[in-house]
Amino acid sequence: MSLDPDRLRCPYPVYEQLRQEAPVYWSERLQSYVVSRYADIAAILTKPKLFSSIRQSGPSSVTALAQRLIEDTDTPELLKKQAARRLDISGKPTLINADPPIHVRQRKLVSQGFSPRRVASMEPEVRQIASDLFDKFETRGSMDFVADFALPLPMTVIANVLGVPPSRMADFKRWSDAFTRGVGALDLSIAQIQQIFGAVDEFYDYFTAQIEERRTQPRDDLLTDIVAARLDGEQPLLLNEMLHMLSVFLVGGNETTTNLLTAITLRLLTDNELVTRIRNDTSLIPKLVEEVVRLESPVQGLFRTATEDTDVGGTPIPEGSMIWIVFASGNRDPEAITTPEDIELDGPNGLNHLAFGKGEHVCMGASVARLEARIGIEMMLERFPNLRLASDEVPPVHNSFILHGLQRLDVVNTPR
Repeated sequence: MSLDPDRLRCPYPVYEQLRQEAPVYWSERLQSYVVSRYADIAAILTKPKLFSSIRQSGPSSVTALAQRLIEDTDTPELLKKQAARRLDISGKPTLINADPPIHVRQRKLVSQGFSPRRVASMEPEVRQIASDLFDKFETRGSMDFVADFALPLPMTVIANVLGVPPSRMADFKRWSDAFTRGVGALDLSIAQIQQIFGAVDEFYDYFTAQIEERRTQPRDDLLTDIVAARLDGEQPLLLNEMLHMLSVFLVGGNETTTNLLTAITLRLLTDNELVTRIRNDTSLIPKLVEEVVRLESPVQGLFRTATEDTDVGGTPIPEGSMIWIVFASGNRDPEAITTPEDIELDGPNGLNHLAFGKGEHVCMGASVARLEARIGIEMMLERFPNLRLASDEVPPVHNSFILHGLQRLDVVNTPR
């Protein structure tokens, strides 16, 4: 896939061409089949035994990077040791890269941490965090919406949920960056790789100590729930399973929600008719969230691996082949979506979108992301009636074909 900024900002014409001309396309660069039609993607997602999640980030993940470092004879010994630790931990399939029955067991063990009751109880805390962040904006009158709100809101929420103190927030951000920096990048230098694995090691060391502390000093947080998780007849989670699970929560709990909040805000500030309608009827915000997550899928797609010879859409797929299932393309497929390119607030347009996955691997934290997005947008519109973009410059995008979002979004508010 291309990492050209214009292509990353708007990959949708390419997806449309793929759907029309080559819905199951072999990519030499990815060494993977690219699947772009909604029906084919949905079918793959509901067949976990045939299409394994074991390499869900494909060739551009921290784990794949670790494998390449170990195989490279020129890799410095310390970096090779760090890469081996990553492989040891991620080599134990956990949630996002686990298949049944392992995935079923793990999901059952931690599902209480994302129960409707637990998520609903988070609303006052989310509102307080959002309010504190907006207080700073109100004082200054301008901000980078990404760095000053869309990033710290979900990051602070997931940090609090995991019991990370405010004094470690800067570290928490570095660790999150380390796990996401390699996803979809494809072009990292040795210096960047060393920085990534140094931060990954810090993350593992910190949470290994925290896990041991929770065994003897439990708290009311998700980490304690994970450590204490027990089901009749099921083995408790092992240390490496917990560490891998926490890295999944770290990335899923903030990076994707940051991109969603930013995408919604950009849409509102560039569409006067839309923002006026939402201001006049804030009950439409949940539907707006679903439509923007469909149109601007923060995770453009994930990978699956064929466990046997099969076919997708009539195209033969040999056993062992990787398949990139492009959620963002399926979410704009006219065969599945009534008005695929438009925000539709009145009908069932995006009710069955793929942005949070489908089947076994539907995102556990989707309800938290929806809560944060709803509250964030609701409070932003209430507090800043004259919010606008600071300039007409095109915002820079992330250097990733998987994680889709803006690096920054400068906004200003004119006082009432």
